[in-house]
Amino acid sequence: MSIDYTKPNKKVEIVFFGTPEFAVPTLKALYKANFCEITSVVTMPDKPIGRHHSVSVPSPVKKIAKANNIKVYDSIPQKSALKKADLGIVIAYGKIIPKQVIESFKFGVLNIHPSLLPKYRGSSPVQATILNRDKQTGITIIKLDDEMDHGPIVAQKKIDLSQNETSSMLHDALAKEGAKLMIKILPDYINGKIKPKEQNHSRATFTKKLSKKDAEIQKNSTIESVESFVRAMNPWPGAWTTLNGKKLIIWEMKKNGAPSIVQLEGKKKMSFEEFKKGRPGLKINDFLWLR
Repeated sequence: MSIDYTKPNKKVEIVFFGTPEFAVPTLKALYKANFCEITSVVTMPDKPIGRHHSVSVPSPVKKIAKANNIKVYDSIPQKSALKKADLGIVIAYGKIIPKQVIESFKFGVLNIHPSLLPKYRGSSPVQATILNRDKQTGITIIKLDDEMDHGPIVAQKKIDLSQNETSSMLHDALAKEGAKLMIKILPDYINGKIKPKEQNHSRATFTKKLSKKDAEIQKNSTIESVESFVRAMNPWPGAWTTLNGKKLIIWEMKKNGAPSIVQLEGKKKMSFEEFKKGRPGLKINDFLWLR
């Protein structure tokens, strides 16, 4: 006979692994849920910033945990520190969770991934979705194993796309949907009402971690491909080209290929109309993808 973890006198105890803003909506939702308790949070160490790295900034997840008096670890603690928890939940933590840690939880470790797995495993599924002009994406919750984005599927939710989303917009939308889906399925998962299903590994596709170099707009690209590229690289690393030997970031562009918000290296963002004022000879056709 299974224990009903939805009862007020029996809460599922959770260790939460996460670092960036994408993980925050789920952390907040779990903290407020009446059927679970977050016993601790594991996040990446504070990030040094500034010219001399003299100031360290805590991760978004750490800020929320501290504000709610949740115990925080800056690295994965010893197995003994986790033994009382029933379940691990990991969202964009930043490191691989060791197999022995995964196996230490009674109900394993659940992971939220921003794609419809097995499509777009890896580091940049949101950008890949926009680059490929997909009409649909979604959230997948898997039971973690010791391979990247490989574990069996616990739940999925599909989301239709408008073809106008930037990576920033889609990131925020999927973060919220992931939190909703986790809260919805967690009681049934804990009580054995959901049986994880193996992914079709033969259909897996993979994405990589992006760099600034990857954000260079390729010469003689189609207008359609550049438009989606610009949206995919917003807010980071920022789609760029060169103009008179200087890097020019295109933050937004119209469907006809005309830039609308740009930023010359070392300068602030501005409208393309404003940018042209000091450059009377500049024409839209100076951009390679419009030739």
